[in-house]
Amino acid sequence: MGFFVDIVYLPNYVREMKVYLPLFIFASASISFAAAPEVSNILATQRAGTKLVDIYYDVTDAEGDSLTVAVQMSSDAGSSWNIPARTLTGDVNFNVTPGTSNHIVWNAGADWNRNYTTQGKVRILADDAPTTPPIASMAFVPAGFSNPGKEIYSSAFFMDKTEVSKAEWDVVYSWAIANGYTFDNEGAATASDHPVININWHDAVKWCNARSEKEGLTPCYYTESGKTTVYRTGLSALDNNWVDWEADGYRLPTRAEWLKAYWGGNEGSNYFPWPSSGGSYEDNLNGSVGNYRDSSDPWELGSYQVFQLIATTTPPTTPVGYYNGSQQPSGVNMVNGFGIYDLFGNISEWCWDRELSNWYSQDESRDDNSPGPNGGLGRSRSIYGVNWYNEKSRYNDYISEMIPLIMIQLSSNTHSSSYTGFVEDIHHGPDVGFRTVRSH
Repeated sequence: MGFFVDIVYLPNYVREMKVYLPLFIFASASISFAAAPEVSNILATQRAGTKLVDIYYDVTDAEGDSLTVAVQMSSDAGSSWNIPARTLTGDVNFNVTPGTSNHIVWNAGADWNRNYTTQGKVRILADDAPTTPPIASMAFVPAGFSNPGKEIYSSAFFMDKTEVSKAEWDVVYSWAIANGYTFDNEGAATASDHPVININWHDAVKWCNARSEKEGLTPCYYTESGKTTVYRTGLSALDNNWVDWEADGYRLPTRAEWLKAYWGGNEGSNYFPWPSSGGSYEDNLNGSVGNYRDSSDPWELGSYQVFQLIATTTPPTTPVGYYNGSQQPSGVNMVNGFGIYDLFGNISEWCWDRELSNWYSQDESRDDNSPGPNGGLGRSRSIYGVNWYNEKSRYNDYISEMIPLIMIQLSSNTHSSSYTGFVEDIHHGPDVGFRTVRSH
């Protein structure tokens, strides 16, 4: 497998966007492996009278494999790939057939409106690595930018279709305890097919390693930069450099990966992982789309009961993957465009990244596949996703501020006003669990 990268200046003037991108073919840069796909004959032009850019390219592959194609764009002649090329249609993402005059349409007005550069470039990446997940319980997420917000480019990866259930947790947990692992919390759940809860960030990370070792895969997390000692015990403040990001084992998603997965390819969907176009929360939310407070699912409790339940281990979660078309209240299958469930609702989910208040003002934060800062505020780690405790009326705050529904309110009294998406890594409560990813 492999990929070939070709770079071309974008031509023309994108009207009303103030983007001038002169036509110039730049020398190719390539990384070659056996039978790598090759990209050539790139041409990019603005469609007259619109903010759309048509990108044409040829791509060949010796074996004729279906390809995963991604696009990156630069406003500084390739010093950084900093233009958020998210709104793409055509021969892009996965299952692209090799051929001539392959066509991608970039909605530049949606992604980079009223910006200007004379040094624009576009980079096309074609990869023939298989897109079939290694196990049936995972889904393929193609390479691309997180959307919207921090605009970090993530390579393709695989993600669990559902949150880790208590049944899944128990199998790996039992193996881990018998093989030298220690955990702070044994996990809890409303039922075995509901998401595991009451686990902290370290519990989730060590469980990822245990699952990897149990299945004969290479663990991702280590206790030092040499990556010789697998993280199995204690409360190590793990460093980005202590992670084998290329290993075939399980790990937590980065914030950028979680965000990329959230929209499921629905780049025009403003706030939800399903097609939506703004409006109030009443326009977009009902009990058939996900589990939030008073969503009327069979496990729902009244508001008074919810507050009494905060410190218990049996919260009103729903089974993992519950909103599959057979849910109550009745509705359609709510799987997103990548085949993933419950990125909206049910529980909030641990991610990898540390907290650093000014991180996104630093150039390093926009690096491809950024795992977040390597230092931060104490031991805070990232969580994403609204949960069963969140009130429907709170969503208008996000909608009015054009914030995606990814920040959360935790039920724990010590975090009841927190919408930052970070909590202490030893936090454990009835509204936080996790799902895993594997590198592609």
